[in-house]
Amino acid sequence: MTQREHLPEVLPAPPDSGTEVRAVPGNPSTAAESVPGRRPVAMVSGGLAVVLLPVLALLLAAPAAPGFMLIWAAVWIAIAAVCWLLDQRTPRRWPGWALLAVAPPVIADLVFAAPLGLLGLVALVSAPLVARAASRRCTALAADLAELDVETVLPAGTSRLRIGRDRVVLVRGAVVGGGHVDHALPLAELSLAQPGEITAEEARWPLPGGVDVRLRRGPAVRLVAGNQQWVLPVEDPRLVADIVRRRGTAAWSQRTGPQDLGSWRALREWAVARTTTYRHGGKKQAHPAFRAPVGFLAAMLGTGLLATAAGRALTDPGVWTVGAVAAALGGYFVVAWLRVRKRLEFAELQQLPPHSPPWGDRRPDFAPIPDWRPWR
Repeated sequence: MTQREHLPEVLPAPPDSGTEVRAVPGNPSTAAESVPGRRPVAMVSGGLAVVLLPVLALLLAAPAAPGFMLIWAAVWIAIAAVCWLLDQRTPRRWPGWALLAVAPPVIADLVFAAPLGLLGLVALVSAPLVARAASRRCTALAADLAELDVETVLPAGTSRLRIGRDRVVLVRGAVVGGGHVDHALPLAELSLAQPGEITAEEARWPLPGGVDVRLRRGPAVRLVAGNQQWVLPVEDPRLVADIVRRRGTAAWSQRTGPQDLGSWRALREWAVARTTTYRHGGKKQAHPAFRAPVGFLAAMLGTGLLATAAGRALTDPGVWTVGAVAAALGGYFVVAWLRVRKRLEFAELQQLPPHSPPWGDRRPDFAPIPDWRPWR
């Protein structure tokens, strides 16, 4: 690979040099300046979903359920609450923590406190819904999102744009053939966040690996970080550019990538293998994130069996064995997902090989594709 050549694995690439353009007047941002009480209201609502509603469901079972079941359910509420507090920067996962907290008390309600315990089903439905409302409140689009470190999810055509504290991730929709790894930009290396528009009825912006972004006439945003560059369709490019610029000033530097082509190819092959599965005789997109909920479910059931065996002083080795195996498998799946996620997030940043030339013309007054016009 010479100074101006890309490896075949990432082709087709955009032109090395674009055409000079002048900025044109653009649409103002339609977002409000701020959402009053965004963080306090979201946290109070989240606490209601993850702590208060599960505790109320547990109180329904308290008069009838044995002590070991109450302790088991209370421990899971505490686990979910701690996970929620540690995961405050990712509001889209709050409904999952609420469901994890409320499921054990509802199980105790249905097993020991029926028919009154059937009211626990109300908590089972309402807790995730309240958590969802809290997450939407926390990430409601407004200019003050730039000052927060919570993950912000916005539509980008048929994909989604996740703007975190230190990275921007482009999450595609349905993928045919499997093996797709999301693309990410490190905000610490951000050099350009430019609002603009696409002037053609239809255009395409290539991404490394033979993937492209479909563009239509309308607003778009151009992001450049390191040697990487994106042109994405968004509804409010000024807001996206403001959020990305502000977070880029405080972003933590990401870990250095592979230093040679052999290591880069090995990382790429590993990531593709982890996101590929085989169903119905063909390759399909795998979603390793499902390991986490499967692991929590197995751990919940396993610990429930162990709590029952201990509370009732059961001597049947089968119950103890099944409970221990389920709990161990659950813990394994959760830890395995955390390890895979960490390396996949690293692979998302390494779409271009080391010492790769720039991905298109990165100069702010030059259009990387003919149909791009920046806004003043």
